[in-house]
Amino acid sequence: MSVNDKPGVIMLPPVIFAVALGITAGLDWLLPIHFIPLCRDWAWNAWLGLGLLVSGTGLGLAGIVEFRRARTNISPHLPALRLVTSGIYRLTRNPMYLGMLVLFAGLIVLFGLEPGLIIWPVFALILHHGVVRREEEYLLAKFGQPYRELLERSRRWI
Repeated sequence: MSVNDKPGVIMLPPVIFAVALGITAGLDWLLPIHFIPLCRDWAWNAWLGLGLLVSGTGLGLAGIVEFRRARTNISPHLPALRLVTSGIYRLTRNPMYLGMLVLFAGLIVLFGLEPGLIIWPVFALILHHGVVRREEEYLLAKFGQPYRELLERSRRWI
């Protein structure tokens, strides 16, 4: 294994998720300003939030299952052993990261965390530029034409 055989992401995505969620919860606690009616109506919060939580978890797990089937590393701090193009990866190239974004949105809605409306797009941009784009460059260099074909067949997000 080469020392440079990894995408060089800025941080593990679950850590980015945890930091973004922590900042959101902290801001909600420090500045409890509630301005969105939906976020104060528990019935809507519960159904929409739980739906997003289930969807996000399902997307993430579907990606993990395909990586395990292919016997490749899940962590972006480790080298990719195989290019995964089956299952959920036929629809989106980043189901685990998309799942995190949907899960985060579900937590915002379920718990009425309005600061998340500001933090969520920042989280998405950090994931996109600090993780996804770096992984794409790495996978293109490592797998070449097969990855180019995946780029043509599958969307980055949805």
